[in-house]
Amino acid sequence: MACPRNGVWDYVGHMPGASVGPPETAAQPLVWSKLQAPLSRRRVSRPALLGLCMGAQRKLTLIRAPAGWGKTTLLADWYASATETRSFAWLALDRGDNDPVRFWTYVIEAVRTQQPAIGSDALPILRVPRVDIVAEVLPALCVELTALSSQIVLVLDDYHLITNPEIDECLVFFVDHLPQNLELVLASRSEPPLPLARMRASGDLVEIDAQMLSFTEQEADLLLNGLNGLGLDHQAVMRLRDRTEGWAAGLYLAALTLRGRSDAAAFIQDFAGDDRHVVDYLSAEVLVG
Repeated sequence: MACPRNGVWDYVGHMPGASVGPPETAAQPLVWSKLQAPLSRRRVSRPALLGLCMGAQRKLTLIRAPAGWGKTTLLADWYASATETRSFAWLALDRGDNDPVRFWTYVIEAVRTQQPAIGSDALPILRVPRVDIVAEVLPALCVELTALSSQIVLVLDDYHLITNPEIDECLVFFVDHLPQNLELVLASRSEPPLPLARMRASGDLVEIDAQMLSFTEQEADLLLNGLNGLGLDHQAVMRLRDRTEGWAAGLYLAALTLRGRSDAAAFIQDFAGDDRHVVDYLSAEVLVG
């Protein structure tokens, strides 16, 4: 059995305690931290959005918005919510996951963090050279998932980084055959190529977009004054909220800029998208992504 070394374990290895046999092919590293949900830190509570997330069970929850609108933050709050009784399997995707075998190895290992027996059939099939994932791996995986002893929410964060159409094709099959005890959650900057129209019509889809993630005046006030102690009056909060259109990252960057400033009113009057912190964020998160 492969054991993690510095947060990394073998591509075809398994987490401690797993009951699957030894690897049969050359190893590549899988990173343990990709399967850990981010910590829920002190932030603005969003009960209405959490209510949507934890509403009636469906096959897919899609959280879709550009960078900085709070997709992962909302998911972390959902994960940490005391009223959510289901277990969470988490996978933070990156561009290296565009290999189908690597992608589905990660998905299976994510579920195994909650149900270690999952994958005993599907993983050995996945290791076979030139395996047909849709025809051979996913049917075996779906059968195993049907036997889950508890309900699980499977989160795939940053799905927009997946650009391989083979993975999209596999995910369509996976979603169509999800057992009732597993719900899939995608967070993405773009709309994934899934049969969303059909899922909307059948009631199998819940969507949260940028407009819904936009901070209200009350949430902006909590962020600027409650969490950052800026002491802004209602008009100043309204102006910042309107200038950023409720963009969570923009409001937070404005708060960072305002800390300790004696000319807060003048800054708020002139605040726009060319503020240095906003430009830095856009350069790091949007222009390169």
